[in-house]
Amino acid sequence: MDEITKIIIEEFEKKPDGSWVAVKNSDITTESGRVIRIAPGMTFRKGFRTWGLDVAKTLDEKSVN
Repeated sequence: MDEITKIIIEEFEKKPDGSWVAVKNSDITTESGRVIRIAPGMTFRKGFRTWGLDVAKTLDEKSVN
């Protein structure tokens, strides 16, 4: 399964319910080289996959490091 290799955490905001919302256009790059454009306002919740990716989980991991 494809994994996220590049995501810019500053382009997302974590909400009190644990979800993440894009605050501006953002590009996610995967290990297969796929680039996914995220529009402002898109919301991601942990455990839910979008395009086969758990974006919220990746953002949670990056926010701790």
